[in-house]
Amino acid sequence: MAKHTFWSRLKRVFLKTHRHRTQGFTLLELLVVTAIAGGIVAGLTFIVVQIMTADQREASRSETQREMQMALDYISAELREAIYVYPGEYLACSGNPGGSCKPFSDFLPNAVKTNSVPVLAFWKLQPFPAKIKNDCAAAEQKDVACLAGQSYALVVYSLTKNEPGDARWKGKARITRYVLSQFDSNGNPNTGYVDPGLNRNLTSWPYKGDTNLQAGTPTGTADTLVDFVAFDFADATLSADLKQAGFCPNLPDPTGTTTPIDEYSISPPDSLLKGEFAGIRTFYACVAAPLTEVETGAGAGTRIADQSAYRDTILYLTGNASGRPGIAPDRNGLNLRGRNQDILPTLQTRILSRSVLGRRPNDE
Repeated sequence: MAKHTFWSRLKRVFLKTHRHRTQGFTLLELLVVTAIAGGIVAGLTFIVVQIMTADQREASRSETQREMQMALDYISAELREAIYVYPGEYLACSGNPGGSCKPFSDFLPNAVKTNSVPVLAFWKLQPFPAKIKNDCAAAEQKDVACLAGQSYALVVYSLTKNEPGDARWKGKARITRYVLSQFDSNGNPNTGYVDPGLNRNLTSWPYKGDTNLQAGTPTGTADTLVDFVAFDFADATLSADLKQAGFCPNLPDPTGTTTPIDEYSISPPDSLLKGEFAGIRTFYACVAAPLTEVETGAGAGTRIADQSAYRDTILYLTGNASGRPGIAPDRNGLNLRGRNQDILPTLQTRILSRSVLGRRPNDE
């Protein structure tokens, strides 16, 4: 009897469960399950998207900082070849030192100085192009130092602001490089070139005395070295910790007075940072320009730059990853999150140019 009762109960339970299964779920149950599943999937998707965005953002920041370091390394390597580096004051007031002076950019092509400020200018030796070498070998070249096999070239690095409508560049600003050499690749003399070795006018180029030796404005364009250079520090909406006025490590006067010895000249000087460039110090240099006291003459007691000194140069460069994948575009210098977290730490490097031009035999 008990056995019959057990199987009877089991049969009733099975039939009841089977009957409920065939009835299915109600619409309300389906809606509740769908809402719960959708919430879980949406939450997981949001987490995955946030992780991927953060990963892409950090990758863009790292890539930008790596490019800034590579740019500094490139400039540093070239600066080590420099035979003369101009201090910042020269870029603002170059040319005839005894009369009226002009900004250094006035002696450069118009295409180079548009939306740009020169930051670093120096001379280096550059091999002759193949055409000149062949002419020298065939004794067909005159008035050229064939035995040297090279001539002086002026190299100018500038900070160039990117125009919003220019699709070639995605960053705020970029570093451009312009070279004025004696000959072009075909062996033709370049317009506006003045040989500082022949004329001995490194400190007053392109003038010699009161005469401007530059016959015509140079031509050519500048090449871009790196994009995504920061151009934000002058923005009034930025907090004080994101602004940068520029700093050069000048030494105190050993005589005990409060007037410092200007061991370094900031380049470009503040007088060149006008308009949109006012206050921008995202790419600048400190060029060694020790001052020596004038002992006699009308300027006795004043200090002038010692042109015979070694050119110890310190470079500073700050990048901004805004515009790269994974980073929201900026709005008036601030990203859409309300503060600019994409201005990267400033990089710094120091270069000693061991040139001999302009130095006296008794200089240490």
